[in-house]
Amino acid sequence: MEDLVENVLSEARKKEEKFKTIEVHKDIDLEIDEGNLLACDHNPLDVKKLKSDKEGYLKKLARDNAQLLFNKIWQVPVKRVDEVIIAKLPEPKTVLPREKKIPKPKPPTKWEQYSQLKGIQNKKKARKVWDEESKEWKPAWGYKRVNDTNKEWVLEVPQNAGILTTCHAVIKLCVY
Repeated sequence: MEDLVENVLSEARKKEEKFKTIEVHKDIDLEIDEGNLLACDHNPLDVKKLKSDKEGYLKKLARDNAQLLFNKIWQVPVKRVDEVIIAKLPEPKTVLPREKKIPKPKPPTKWEQYSQLKGIQNKKKARKVWDEESKEWKPAWGYKRVNDTNKEWVLEVPQNAGILTTCHAVIKLCVY
């Protein structure tokens, strides 16, 4: 019976050895910026361990620092959305530099210089206009435009119109 208990305990110890603890102790605390997911380690490197087993030492150092960052992330407010856990990150503390320089303003073109000198302003005309008759927005010009003169296919010619009056003239006489 004692052998069975010892076997179970030894197997449990072996399983625990595979997984490292989530508690990491450092001499100097890391500077952690949750907003940028950034951790800065100011602890001095152990030069002897670094020279003897470079890969192992750097992996252990990276794992410990990442564990501290993850521990800090789990302390921020968390919510569940569609079977996914989402952490609400705070505003970043560290200002990151730009990848490229801020672009210089382009010099004005000759037309821009001329229009500024003469005081010409770019006036944009609205593409769509509200049509009171149909109660919807219609193009100001082109196909299906507002106040389309071709919409009326039969026109009554007034008495004061001459014999040679065109349909366009009739429209002007009727409208105005």
